[in-house]
Amino acid sequence: MLSAVPHFVVPANANLHCAKSFIEAQSDAFERKSRTAILEFHPRWVHAEPMALSMMAAWGAWCQRNGYQIRAENLGKQAAYAARMKVFQHLGVNFNRVVTEHEEAGRFLPVTQVRRQEEATAVIANISAILHLEGDPESLAAVQYCISELLRNVLEHSNSPDGAFVSAHRFTERGPHRVAIAVADCGQGIAAHLGKARPEVLSDDELALGLAMQPGITGAQRDMYGTSENAGAGLFITRCIAKGSGGYFLLLSGQAAYRLRRSRSSDDLITLFADPYADDRGDRWTFSRSWQGTVAAVEIRTETIADYDNFFQWIFQQIPSRKSATRKIRFT
Repeated sequence: MLSAVPHFVVPANANLHCAKSFIEAQSDAFERKSRTAILEFHPRWVHAEPMALSMMAAWGAWCQRNGYQIRAENLGKQAAYAARMKVFQHLGVNFNRVVTEHEEAGRFLPVTQVRRQEEATAVIANISAILHLEGDPESLAAVQYCISELLRNVLEHSNSPDGAFVSAHRFTERGPHRVAIAVADCGQGIAAHLGKARPEVLSDDELALGLAMQPGITGAQRDMYGTSENAGAGLFITRCIAKGSGGYFLLLSGQAAYRLRRSRSSDDLITLFADPYADDRGDRWTFSRSWQGTVAAVEIRTETIADYDNFFQWIFQQIPSRKSATRKIRFT
């Protein structure tokens, strides 16, 4: 239903499995016909994962930057998790119910705003603690690289005055045991960034996403994140880390989104594609309205990431030349 106000909807299931319907629910998030914005929770039950939490915070920053006052609806007990994850602090919304605080270390990273490299460094350290991979430095390095690449893309390319909003949660109560990480911004978006060098993507968000996930496209600056060896390979490697561990990967910008589904078999785990659109485990979606910025979310299966020796080096070695971008890559 079209709305005359900026309207962010949190349905009963706001997770990567239900990502398409969740994104579709945000069709009115960036309306500009009112000075009040509405954050609406499902009235009875909500399961919200980092993807939804980071998007809420980024949207809230956009609202406040543009002079909107946010009004929250249905703030019952189903919103308590969002309160524990510090979402309402970023939205300027009062949550009057009693919230049972839990120890952050070892389970989750509440929504955190990142605008500078030193803030990104602290986030990487905090998420590393959630993984509990101290005895597996190889896997830990791979995940740290994944996080740093997601943040680098925002700091270098988003052109967002609010930076990025990051959150993470380690799920261990029932399988699959995993860490979900999400980074969201309301900046210029991928097409606008890539369009400076590739004008053909300015009117094609789906093409822009496909290119951004291939190695050698966006280019990395030589700083704490980028080197000449990994230039432009950050989202490719992040996608491969998710697939190699059996988890989800999602990228949303403008009117297009790509989701890599969980692997079904060991063969799925070890077959990588330089071109994400060549992978039959990938979903490609287009929407009637745009997300004004970029969202990247990754799920890393902690019980499988350590199964391969030299896991990160293996993925890094698979970066193909641009001439072979559509070939399959197999771990043997």
